[in-house]
Amino acid sequence: MKRMVWEFLNTKYRNVLVYRQIFDLSDKLMEKFITDKGNGIIEFVRYHHGKDVRTRVNNFLIGDIKRYFDIDRFDIEIYVLEWCRDKSVSTIEM
Repeated sequence: MKRMVWEFLNTKYRNVLVYRQIFDLSDKLMEKFITDKGNGIIEFVRYHHGKDVRTRVNNFLIGDIKRYFDIDRFDIEIYVLEWCRDKSVSTIEM
């Protein structure tokens, strides 16, 4: 399923550049992925104490994926995060 979702994303968003921002804060590590037009795609937060992980995918992307695939939101979040990490053209550490 992951391969099919990635192929869909690569086809639908083939002309979109993805940038990765990393914020290493005292209590958490945040990764934000944005497009070349400044639109947010996904935000991933991992707290250093190891108990919480939070992910937020923009609704437009979830809607596009759910229109073609019958998968739950958790799987969408994982596939989009991995796709963004793979597709990102630049990483900015803050």
